[in-house]
Amino acid sequence: MTTHDSIRYWIAEQMHLDIETAEPAELGRLDAVTAVAEAGYVRSLLRLREYRPLVG
Repeated sequence: MTTHDSIRYWIAEQMHLDIETAEPAELGRLDAVTAVAEAGYVRSLLRLREYRPLVG
């Protein structure tokens, strides 16, 4: 499972949303919230002194 999937499933759980039976509008909202959460996750990684992204 990717980090994206982990975050998406966790958010769906918090929203009490079953991804398998959700309506398209609900999935759109889930994807929007997931994008915001992923951006925050990446920003927090970049703030860590110890984190150095792979280059190349």
